[in-house]
Amino acid sequence: MRVKKQQPSRIIQLLIFSVMANLAISTSSKADTYKASLKEALELDKDGFYEEAIEYWEKLRVDTPSNIKLFAGLKISGTNTKLGNLHRAVEVSQNLTESHPQQYEAWFSFANNSGAIKKYPQAISAFKKTIELKPEEGLGKVGLAFAYFGDEKPDLAIKALKDAMKNFKANKNISWYRDCRLAIRQIKDFARFPPKYAELWLKNNLKRVQETFENSVLNFSNIIKSD
Repeated sequence: MRVKKQQPSRIIQLLIFSVMANLAISTSSKADTYKASLKEALELDKDGFYEEAIEYWEKLRVDTPSNIKLFAGLKISGTNTKLGNLHRAVEVSQNLTESHPQQYEAWFSFANNSGAIKKYPQAISAFKKTIELKPEEGLGKVGLAFAYFGDEKPDLAIKALKDAMKNFKANKNISWYRDCRLAIRQIKDFARFPPKYAELWLKNNLKRVQETFENSVLNFSNIIKSD
């Protein structure tokens, strides 16, 4: 004998509908909240109010989609670099590599920030990860070269620059191709002098790598649209 399947009562149906409606409202409310914070942070950042913008970026790292958390973290790291808070920048970018282990941008930020505070072995390891994630992008190899140079391994630095030149040639990036060739010649010239002689040169080159990354490689629009 077949037992007729009982339908949920009207009360249960109403309860289910109510819960689903509340969830939809809650989700919409959260989205509106983080979008408002994102707009405010971007406006403050654009106007140069970096400390104030960081407060909003920090809010965006809590209870938001993964791509927004990544975007906010990169902005916090980059802003702290601008403000000279290098150790905080390293801390934030390292956290990003743990929460987004397959994200090229997180590793690049961590690598360059590590180089800025002269943690060259750490920078070398992180730049190698960027190359693993994006072997076609030559900038990570340039960063790796400067990290090797800071770690007093000029031969490996030259090798990394030559590898980068292959990428830049393939991508028709003549400017960086020539700069790599110049850097190789400069590294060879520095061999006659104590390591401290090249400190300012190294600092400026790491800074330029970071600026190139932010202006030409880092695509915040794609990150925001990724989820």
